[in-house]
Amino acid sequence: MNTKPDVDWFRRKLEEHRLSQSGLGRMLKIDKASMSLILAGKRKLKLSDAADMARILGVTVSEIMEHIGVRVDGIKPSEAANSQLLPFAGWIDETAQVQPEPSKRKRMVDIGINVEPGSTAWQWRTPQTKMDILDGWIVVSGARREPDDRMIGRGCVVGTKSGEILLRTIRRGYTPGSHTLLGLGIPESAEAEVEWYAPILLMKPATV
Repeated sequence: MNTKPDVDWFRRKLEEHRLSQSGLGRMLKIDKASMSLILAGKRKLKLSDAADMARILGVTVSEIMEHIGVRVDGIKPSEAANSQLLPFAGWIDETAQVQPEPSKRKRMVDIGINVEPGSTAWQWRTPQTKMDILDGWIVVSGARREPDDRMIGRGCVVGTKSGEILLRTIRRGYTPGSHTLLGLGIPESAEAEVEWYAPILLMKPATV
């Protein structure tokens, strides 16, 4: 069950950094009304915004998630978390590029929640980088899908026709069959050709 955001905690953090709620919203490029809804627990906080907020307030993403009281780009957990083993597919580096796990070293990860068949687990490996706050976090992506309209505007693990595997938000491109791939603090990849995508279902702090 979701809980209400800890408004007092956010107020203290804003005061520590001499920021107002609207000022934080401007830094995150979130309008005042949307920011109010997020802090009221009436709108979900995107993972990219949670990571940016954590950097601005000098805390971890897990602290933001805990005090915001809502899941971040996730799925609803069952009332009693069930054990589910997923194949560990590889690592995510500071540029949000995915390095597949060698096939001979396949391992399984217990994520403690039921997700769709065909899902896989990845892990951020970003110590001492600009993405250090996500180091060790587990990313769970759904089954691979062929490109379709459902991927637009979603955070996904993306396989491109050039052979790259990336963690990106997908936007429509400017030419037919192309897409713009957006990453957190990373220059966008314009006119990319998507071969497949797997939507991000959840992120959680964990170790493999």
